[in-house]
Amino acid sequence: MTVTYTRIPMKEPVDCAPQPANLQATTILDIHHDEVQRIAETLAHEVMPDRTRLQKAHALLISLLRPVYSVDEWRPTSKTLRKRRGSCSQRMACLEAVARAMNIPTRVRAIYVKGSFWYPRFRFTRPFIPKRILLVWPQFFVEGTWLDFDELYAPLEQLVVSATHGFANDSESLFEAVRETPVDLLGKTCGMACAKPEHDLSRFVLEDKGFFDMRDEAFERLGSFQRTLRGRLFEAFFGDRKSS
Repeated sequence: MTVTYTRIPMKEPVDCAPQPANLQATTILDIHHDEVQRIAETLAHEVMPDRTRLQKAHALLISLLRPVYSVDEWRPTSKTLRKRRGSCSQRMACLEAVARAMNIPTRVRAIYVKGSFWYPRFRFTRPFIPKRILLVWPQFFVEGTWLDFDELYAPLEQLVVSATHGFANDSESLFEAVRETPVDLLGKTCGMACAKPEHDLSRFVLEDKGFFDMRDEAFERLGSFQRTLRGRLFEAFFGDRKSS
């Protein structure tokens, strides 16, 4: 049987120049905290392109932060760094905070993703997962353009050629996977001759809400799972448990 699905049209990228809001501290991105500054300072003294600096920051955060489940989207990055563990979203926030502390502007793209995207990780507890979940996907302003988190290490055209598999969300997390695996939630690989169907994850996207200068603004305007009853129950049962 052939399975078909309707792709959600993505909003066109906004290639505007960074604004002051793309570098400022926020409740989540508390970039002036010692925990954030310490990481930024370890990378600041070396001369390297900003993209390489981001890759090093990402690798360092992977080594420092154990992957766990959590829907606490409002947790300050300094707290995640102190706890030495975080969800994918919390660790993405840490990378954003470190980037801003290194004077690299950031923003996020807000997309609603089907709850089924996370089913492989919660085979027996799917009632905890809502039908749709807000995901904020970071972008970084490097080399005069906005770079999506999924292309931090290489363009997707290159990743689909070198990758041995697609992202199945059943073992390695989103945060680690972008190093070598196409994590294409934005439908960039659709139509690429070298891409396989499993590379295009845009089938899980329900709605694209566009760009926000700060992740705090995205959650403030669109809400977050953690502030629902199901989200509070999820955090009570699964919060800070090892991700697998």
